[in-house]
Amino acid sequence: MRSKNVRKEDIEAGIGLLERQIEGARHLLKQRLLNKKSHAAWSEETRSCLIKIYGSESPNVRSLETTVGATPVWMGMPPEVADTYRASRLERSMSMLESCIVALKRRAGNSGRK
Repeated sequence: MRSKNVRKEDIEAGIGLLERQIEGARHLLKQRLLNKKSHAAWSEETRSCLIKIYGSESPNVRSLETTVGATPVWMGMPPEVADTYRASRLERSMSMLESCIVALKRRAGNSGRK
């Protein structure tokens, strides 16, 4: 989807990928304490989706990788604090993905115009 002449179907497929990732994040947020491995797997899958949509050099991929939580991180943090941090990261990542969906929908709406 990196070129300017992207088919509307490809954009819609990208939107679908991101919507599934948001639903996955919502599911993870319901499970407290958050499982570190599940969170890492979700992050990696989301990264792969963003690469499929935007390419590996996209600022969107870097944005996901650098998303930080509202809670400070330190070695040996208590499980409750680590859980709050992971939840905060997921929520911020979801917001970023929602922004990507809005941009893709705009692009899909303009794809028929010259």
